[in-house]
Amino acid sequence: MKIKHVWSLLCEKSIVNQDDNIISLISILEEVNTVITPTNPNASRPEKINIPFNFEIVSYWTKDLSDEVKMQVKTDVFDPNNKELSSIINESIFPKDQQKLRARLKVQGLPVTINGNYYIRISIKTETEKDYKLVAELPLSIKLQIEKPKNSAD
Repeated sequence: MKIKHVWSLLCEKSIVNQDDNIISLISILEEVNTVITPTNPNASRPEKINIPFNFEIVSYWTKDLSDEVKMQVKTDVFDPNNKELSSIINESIFPKDQQKLRARLKVQGLPVTINGNYYIRISIKTETEKDYKLVAELPLSIKLQIEKPKNSAD
């Protein structure tokens, strides 16, 4: 049984038309610019900051046989220093007699450490496989600006 990853994209959101099942991807993401204002300016900066940022990872898969396939899709976020910041595992069933599958993962918040190029790595493992196989690396440039809070006495 062979499952093939065709494509994956990062986007702000996706919309599926209920009449014809066509998907629209809204605001494909390549870069995120954000300003963070710490609540306590005297505290040391945390090693990892979770930016309040919602996005989707949309993937398209195909398979060559008509059997049902159970699979696990692992989505990992790596910072510019190749440090893993988060990992999500989703279990999916590729239905019998269906040769195409579109999956949407809605993500709330993104952990970041420094400015630079982050990678969201997508790996797959079926019920007959022992190890995950990397199928995609999605780059996302993060430009993080830490802003000092405005002092009300100024």
